[in-house]
Amino acid sequence: MHALTFETNVPTDHLLHLPDDLPAGVLVRITVERVTQDPITEDYQPRTEIGRLALAARKAHLAGGGKLLSTEEISAEVRRRRGGLSDE
Repeated sequence: MHALTFETNVPTDHLLHLPDDLPAGVLVRITVERVTQDPITEDYQPRTEIGRLALAARKAHLAGGGKLLSTEEISAEVRRRRGGLSDE
């Protein structure tokens, strides 16, 4: 393993959880850097009202401590809300 980069929100207890694929027993260097902007949307300018609403909702979610879900996490959440039913 040469390098691993990940981002996380700092919880109120300040305990950070490292990725599971980080090998145990190796020397690592961890640098904490505050990220002040959302690199995905910092230059994005929505052209429609629904785009502006979606961007505002995203920013409010992140500002409130929410996290963004991966596609797998979104699928799992949809299944959970459907009582375990899948799309198939």
